[in-house]
Amino acid sequence: MNFLAHLHLADLTQTSLAGALAGDFVKGRFDDQPEALKQGIWLHRQVDSHIDGHPLLLQLKSRFPGHYRRTSGILLDMAFDHHLARHWDQYHPLPLPQFCQHTYRILLSDPQLPPQCRPLATHMSQGDWLGNYAHHSGLTRAINGIAQRLSRPQMLLGGEQALAQLEPEILSTFSRLYPQIIDFAHDAARRYPQF
Repeated sequence: MNFLAHLHLADLTQTSLAGALAGDFVKGRFDDQPEALKQGIWLHRQVDSHIDGHPLLLQLKSRFPGHYRRTSGILLDMAFDHHLARHWDQYHPLPLPQFCQHTYRILLSDPQLPPQCRPLATHMSQGDWLGNYAHHSGLTRAINGIAQRLSRPQMLLGGEQALAQLEPEILSTFSRLYPQIIDFAHDAARRYPQF
């Protein structure tokens, strides 16, 4: 799961959107962060850990062709955001454009958003990254953007074609797995430990 899903789960569990975004960018220990941010980062990491080892996801990763198997986790994170955006009304009462604008506003005004995440939140808002996941062109842009940050971008470039070949299986897995992830996130948020 990428940005949209993590922010969606934070919204559903009423945990920190800034923490949900920071989960991939605050490295190592984070017990010196404000409490709400800690909970958001912790939930992000719990969800990632839960989904990365899920049998449905492992089975789907094994279906990727050639070298894309090595980057299948990244590709599936983005594909799940794509399918969440395309089927948004099944998972949230607020229309996707309103959710996106609300989320950008909160992120950009939250003083707890770590400094290393501020440029990302600004670019995300200016380019409507979350809303653009609903379109194949937005998915391709996201893949290309991440590929350019890799030491070997060719491992990810063109990944949208591998996703297209597996789209029925990906959608089926997403439809089965995402409701379980929502339940897991609610349970995890309730059992959040105080540091």
